Amino acid sequence: MYTPAEIIQDIQERLDRLVRDYQQIIEQNKKLESENKTLATSLEEAVKQQEIFRKKLDTIRQETLRDHKGLDQWKIDMRKEVKGLMKEVEKCIPQVESIIGQK
Repeated sequence: MYTPAEIIQDIQERLDRLVRDYQQIIEQNKKLESENKTLATSLEEAVKQQEIFRKKLDTIRQETLRDHKGLDQWKIDMRKEVKGLMKEVEKCIPQVESIIGQK
């Protein structure tokens, strides 16, 4: 059997251990809260940076689309011009043939 002094000593040791564990947990919690604040700040900055990149990407996509539409219009214009030139060449062929035939 344990004497009352031994029981009190055991309880005191357990309480001391609990207090030490509690203090360690408090310190660890402070460190984790600090780390959490740092990570939250980093996350905010990353989200802002991501939004900037998203806007840049949207701008590039819009410019690319606009350039592509411009290229399509250029192709249409060039086809019209080539067709016009072909018609002129076709008109000139009989004249060239008559000149060649005269020689």
